[in-house]
Amino acid sequence: MRKILVAVFSCFLLFNLSSQDIIDRLDIFIDCQFGCDFTYIRQNIEFVNFMQDRFQADVFVQATRLRTGSGGREIQLVFSGNDQFAGMQDTITYQLIPEATDAIEREALVRNVKRGLLPYLLETQLAENITFEIEGVEKEEEKIVEDPWNFWVFNIGGNANLEGEAQFNSASFSTRFSASRVTDASKISVFARYNYEEGNFDLGDGEEFKSIIERYFANMRYVLSINDHWSAGFNANVGSSTFGNTDIEGSFRPAIEFNVYPYEDAATRRLSFNYSIGPEYKDYTDTTLFDKLEETIVRHRIDIEFSQTQKWGELEIDAGVSQYLHDPSLYSMFINPNLEWIITRGLRLNIGGVISFVGDRINIAKADLSDEEILLQVRQLDTDYRYFTYVGFNYRFGSKYNNYVNPRF
Repeated sequence: MRKILVAVFSCFLLFNLSSQDIIDRLDIFIDCQFGCDFTYIRQNIEFVNFMQDRFQADVFVQATRLRTGSGGREIQLVFSGNDQFAGMQDTITYQLIPEATDAIEREALVRNVKRGLLPYLLETQLAENITFEIEGVEKEEEKIVEDPWNFWVFNIGGNANLEGEAQFNSASFSTRFSASRVTDASKISVFARYNYEEGNFDLGDGEEFKSIIERYFANMRYVLSINDHWSAGFNANVGSSTFGNTDIEGSFRPAIEFNVYPYEDAATRRLSFNYSIGPEYKDYTDTTLFDKLEETIVRHRIDIEFSQTQKWGELEIDAGVSQYLHDPSLYSMFINPNLEWIITRGLRLNIGGVISFVGDRINIAKADLSDEEILLQVRQLDTDYRYFTYVGFNYRFGSKYNNYVNPRF
């Protein structure tokens, strides 16, 4: 007999389990919605069987992740029992700081998975082999943390690329800046980006063509938390794009959002309706198809977002409609469904895409474009629709166990 587990519960909970036959172990399946290190998990949770299929597991563990206001991560683990554990459910939520490395993240995941499995272990023969210790019983006085940054987080970065061949060379440069402050009461975010792309092409017979695309964009968003289901705020944008035929453009749109489910459930389910309305100003580089060089118009928009992350898989549907008020015929709409469905044991289906009706590109230049500009997509073209779709499946069969780790080769 030997010790095979030491874990922490309520700060630190220690298990000592004698080796068991495989039929005496808890069968679990972990559905990780982000990059989990399953090799490390299997190496450090040795008192269970890791199943290849959730339908054959005693306990189903669903792991989801959201980003916190400081740039950290909030992990949610949902435990659901099957068969003899039907009806047993629990949820564990914990946070990681932005600087948390992959090693810290995987250690925290293993520690909290062990915590969540304890109620199920107590209902098995393994309960007699569990011993525990609780450290830090005396609760320290809660301390109010003074943040010299007042919860503000800043990021700045840039990229430069150079590529070339005998008849072609290109260079690109981009820089970006972001700042955000996120609390339960409100959210403020500022983002700015600049991109420059240049390409030089030798078309033969001494003919050369140069393409330049230059963009800058800045956005500010403010969101006020009204209650568990309502929020309000605004979006403000300013930018310029040689591709989009604008010397400068800006918009300001107040918005309100209603979420059918409480916002705290966003990691597993969401059904929200967001409505915004406001003015837009556009100063064009070239005269548009509507014979405009400058205009101020008003547009309104509604966005619907639905998502479900459950044992059977994940479903996301985003849809939206926007329309200019000065001419109701100028509108666009899109729908973006994505489904990951575990149909049956071993069979998984992935299907999705996006389709858009485009009827509001008022920025398209009236001047004719050269063949090179069209082929290289230097300037935006008019269109009635856009689409993208994908479908795929995977079928796995064979042994239902997945306990062993062999990193050789």
